[in-house]
Amino acid sequence: MPQYTFDWCVAASIQMAHNLIDATGGATWSDPTQQGNLWEMARARSSDSFNGANPYGWAEVLTQSGMGPYGVVSITDYGTALLTAARAITDTGRPVGLVMWSGRHAWVMSGFESIGDPRHFQEFSVTGVRVQDPLYPYGSGQWGPSPPPNSLLTPEQLATQFVVREPRRWSSNLPAGYLLVLPLPA
Repeated sequence: MPQYTFDWCVAASIQMAHNLIDATGGATWSDPTQQGNLWEMARARSSDSFNGANPYGWAEVLTQSGMGPYGVVSITDYGTALLTAARAITDTGRPVGLVMWSGRHAWVMSGFESIGDPRHFQEFSVTGVRVQDPLYPYGSGQWGPSPPPNSLLTPEQLATQFVVREPRRWSSNLPAGYLLVLPLPA
């Protein structure tokens, strides 16, 4: 699912999440007009000094669009952020939003590979992260190329673009950390 403008990564990520959650396959969200409307909805629910859509707006639109409750969390440790995302996917069956590029871009984590199954073991390790970048195939001169849709990245590969959000990037009461738009249990 491409983002139709450089600004609409959150809206494209909402469309991707819907398409991953909707098991019927009959209601694919891909329309550019709808993407613009989703961006406006997320933007209206965001307090963002850059006049865009932030993770709070992203989570609210996911929740209000019937995709189950979502919240925003900041986790100071990279490994813990990956484990938290993997456990949320396992517990809810829904994708996780990843706030990329120090708070400048949105990706969707749709799955993972691990040593140890989080359904059966408290201790497990994430060995691969399945991602969707709505900016593919363009990427960023600063952050690197966009991976193709449904790529399985190693944690080390993901870490080149999934980095701590700069606290000055947008105002929030969250501490600096790795930001996740996390599916919550219903």
